[in-house]
Amino acid sequence: MAQPGEIAKIEVDTAHFKGNYPDRCSIQAAYVTGGTEQSLITQSMFWPVLLPEQKLAMDKQFHFEEPVQKLGAITHIRFNIIPDGGVSRLRLWGRLSDRKA
Repeated sequence: MAQPGEIAKIEVDTAHFKGNYPDRCSIQAAYVTGGTEQSLITQSMFWPVLLPEQKLAMDKQFHFEEPVQKLGAITHIRFNIIPDGGVSRLRLWGRLSDRKA
């Protein structure tokens, strides 16, 4: 994320993926300062869940508001696609946080 923020809505778009789309997805998130790229990758497995696992379908936009967990300010997300497949777009909406990264 460009700046720390609190997420309120998420869009996952599988547009144009009609055979190779993920069955499910979830998102984890955390407020992180410092660390190496490798340490972020390792630690991200244990971050809290922002979006619990959601069912997806081919060639469709999905908008999630109700299932988005209130985690407060975050700086990084981990997008999990299960088992694998194509996603055209991932968008997150929210508000900027006063907390500085």
